[in-house]
Amino acid sequence: MDSRDLQELARDVSGLPLTIALVDADELRRAREALARGHRVESLALLPPFHVSDDDAYLVLPEDIGVELREMFADGDVDLLNDAMAEGLLAIGTIERGERRGAHRELRLAIDDAASVATLLARMPYTDTVEIGAGREPLAAVNALAQFRNTVASSFLDREGLGRMLREREQASASWRPPEDDPELAGVDPTYAWTRRDGEGRVAIEAALFCEYEELVMVLHPALLRLAAAPARALTP
Repeated sequence: MDSRDLQELARDVSGLPLTIALVDADELRRAREALARGHRVESLALLPPFHVSDDDAYLVLPEDIGVELREMFADGDVDLLNDAMAEGLLAIGTIERGERRGAHRELRLAIDDAASVATLLARMPYTDTVEIGAGREPLAAVNALAQFRNTVASSFLDREGLGRMLREREQASASWRPPEDDPELAGVDPTYAWTRRDGEGRVAIEAALFCEYEELVMVLHPALLRLAAAPARALTP
């Protein structure tokens, strides 16, 4: 895939809900190496749990990293999150039945396009820019964006989550938690965000992680928050 194709893929997947798919670490490493040499990766054998993406878009991670992804966000471990992005692939494709192995039939991700997550992030724009401050109410504006409406019951941002984004230079934590006084949301999982703040009042949301019914969905570069008084110059990833 040449630079122009990578730029187009990066633009297309910005803000797209990516279903987390798990793959054997060695198989994924060989796939990354093949892509780096300019070869095509036809398919990957998937490990459970299996979830189908409505948009045929997957964030493919090694099994040991994928099962710990929620904990990385909850623990605020941005170093491990950077490692996950370095080892992951973003793939556009469909899940198909493979060969039967004993009593079970293998499931494979048939791949139309794929690239390393790190490579795409270096080229990926932020899907939307939301101005905050100067009397503007950011919560409703951010939560109404289509890329943040990926679950039935949860939301993306609450005041505590926004406060952490504005205070910390770089952080990963819950961006929304179900209100304790709402019994209808009891048991609903938090939403998580990984953000970076610069010196000009801008907060880049690098990734958002939505958790519902044991399915994990990540959105990359979903939005840029900008203080109303800050200059409009774009933030590069």
